[in-house]
Amino acid sequence: SGLVLDLVYNPLGAFLPPEQSALEQAYKQRLAEDYGIVFNNLFTLSNMPIKRFADFLYKRGELKDYMDLLVRNFNLGTVPGLMCTNLISIGYEGEMFDCDFNQQLAVPHM
Repeated sequence: SGLVLDLVYNPLGAFLPPEQSALEQAYKQRLAEDYGIVFNNLFTLSNMPIKRFADFLYKRGELKDYMDLLVRNFNLGTVPGLMCTNLISIGYEGEMFDCDFNQQLAVPHM
């Protein structure tokens, strides 16, 4: 059809996503075989512990361990592709933010 369909894998919990290319291949095979769905790319995300997710981790006693996990697995090679370097988010009242994380934290664009 010429249309591009990209999927995003966002893990639910205090852990990192599986390796992206292997997960993409597994999803392509399973979705094609089971549902006839074909897609272009699968992108994995690691959740930033802010707002509800931070509260969830804190209540479970997992916030510090998750923060340590993020620090130990920081990958400088991903920085050029961060979404916050080339897009803006607009709040429902017209406020402008340089990142959706900053929008959630109510940190306006300067």
